[in-house]
Amino acid sequence: MGTKAKQTPGPAVEHNRLRYNVLLEPLTDEEFRQIEGVLRERSYRPGELIIEDEAHGEEMFFLVEGRVRIGKVTQTGEEQLLAILHPGDCFGELELIAGRPRSARVVAMESVIVYTLHVKDFESLLASSHAFSYRLLQVLSVRVRAMNYHFIRESNRRLERAQRELRKFAQLIEAAKKLNSTLDLEEVLDIILEMTLRVVDADRGTVFLLDEEKKELWTKVARGLDATGRMIVRLPIGKGVAGYVAATGDIINIPDAYLDPRFSPEFDQRTGYRTESMLCMPMRNKDGKIIGVFQLLNKRSGLFTDEDATFMDALSVHAALAIENARLYEQERQKIRIDRDLHAAREVQMSLLPKQVPRVEGYDFSAVTVPALEVAGDLYDFLPLEGGRLAISLGDVSGKGLAASLLMANIQATLRDQSHAVPSSVECIRRTNNLLFQNTSPEKFVTLFYAVLDMKKHTLRYCTAGHEPAILMSGGWQTRQLSTGGILLGIMNDFPFEEKTVSLNEDDVLVIYSDGISEAPNAEREQFGLQRLEEVMKKNHQKPAAQIQEAILSAVLIHLGQVPAVDDMTLVVVKRLERA
Repeated sequence: MGTKAKQTPGPAVEHNRLRYNVLLEPLTDEEFRQIEGVLRERSYRPGELIIEDEAHGEEMFFLVEGRVRIGKVTQTGEEQLLAILHPGDCFGELELIAGRPRSARVVAMESVIVYTLHVKDFESLLASSHAFSYRLLQVLSVRVRAMNYHFIRESNRRLERAQRELRKFAQLIEAAKKLNSTLDLEEVLDIILEMTLRVVDADRGTVFLLDEEKKELWTKVARGLDATGRMIVRLPIGKGVAGYVAATGDIINIPDAYLDPRFSPEFDQRTGYRTESMLCMPMRNKDGKIIGVFQLLNKRSGLFTDEDATFMDALSVHAALAIENARLYEQERQKIRIDRDLHAAREVQMSLLPKQVPRVEGYDFSAVTVPALEVAGDLYDFLPLEGGRLAISLGDVSGKGLAASLLMANIQATLRDQSHAVPSSVECIRRTNNLLFQNTSPEKFVTLFYAVLDMKKHTLRYCTAGHEPAILMSGGWQTRQLSTGGILLGIMNDFPFEEKTVSLNEDDVLVIYSDGISEAPNAEREQFGLQRLEEVMKKNHQKPAAQIQEAILSAVLIHLGQVPAVDDMTLVVVKRLERA
């Protein structure tokens, strides 16, 4: 049998719906006949706007056919549903009473017929009919009660959502800590899958990694597919749900896997497992590049939600960073066994450095790293913060080769995370030190100069952790060494680091450097030293930051002569410009 078509109400039905409207029902027949003569009929198509929020109007509406949706657009751009009205309801009366713009928008949900009453006729009816006025008060009272109930319910809903988000945020922090605890790829994949299954409440899952050369996905983690909980699976890109996600980057949330043509029941048939719901989404690195795919099966408490996908997307960045670090570590071990090729280490080191210096009104920045013959672990970074602030760091990681570069990558990621989490430079240093101490071996340590530049107040809050003191030159001649801080990072837990704040005046020059600059030896084993560095700064302080940097490097190279550099030379120059 076919579906019965919806019938349009006849004049008698419309008359009755109007006569017994919630506001007009108390009127006498004579009063209704008078008011019926001034009503105007209007019709609207599904989705058509009837009333716009904040618009001025001179009519109220009596609904006789179809339903309308009353909503309010929030500051986030999301439309909040306030009510759904049916035939026999009315709307728009509040604006006539208050004489103010509309307080919400009204949209037709289906074909709608309304009758409108002009404000002058509304006021006349209000003055002449006690029954109408009393009924209006009753309707408004009911709506106020309904709005109170709706407000309480919505507040509770938002509170519950905020509590869920807070719990997932805490779980995300826990996951990030666990992911930073190992550089073993299999352990990292196990941690990712274990955390994902627990938070999203999925029964089973797989973490696929992308092999770009072979154009396929592969996994060493497929929890619960056989007796050992682990098997090797390879899947061409584009095949199956996971292959489709790897190829397109789409997020796929399937309530019933067997109804999706992309789903392959091969694994179910082999293992006896029954896949029902599925959430499959890409794993992206910090550059947005897909490096793998999450595939989760059978959510225990219903179906997978948008909140699940949001959490997975947030976890994806941390997981990708941990996987890439683990891959780099594995790559180091392989390269050492082959020929101890240090070329890869240099690539890692240079890829972590900023591609360009900040461009900020009132300041001039320059930075450079000159590699030595052996790959060391110098790093510098610029990280924009809220409130017109900029985090500046320059450090030197112990050791050589890829291990030093990986530790540098870990330090850089930790500093970026902590820079957003805490406002002060000293607290950032303290947390970084504790994480390094707890998660690395005793021979791994870092010297670091870390500062937060407030480009509105023109102040610099800094902390020096066992690093060469930065030099601040004022007035073109007066120099100050910024040495407040503490010991090397990673050798003592909970060390009481200190910080200090200095002002940057116009034409002040700040030079941050590694020991490859200050300790550069000549043929007589005489170091370049701070005195020579300050002399170069005095001669060139009026020049742009890039030329100051070039002058310092040129002086160091002249001092070295024929002696090859044994350590990386890293410089960061910050100059506050004169006002135009």
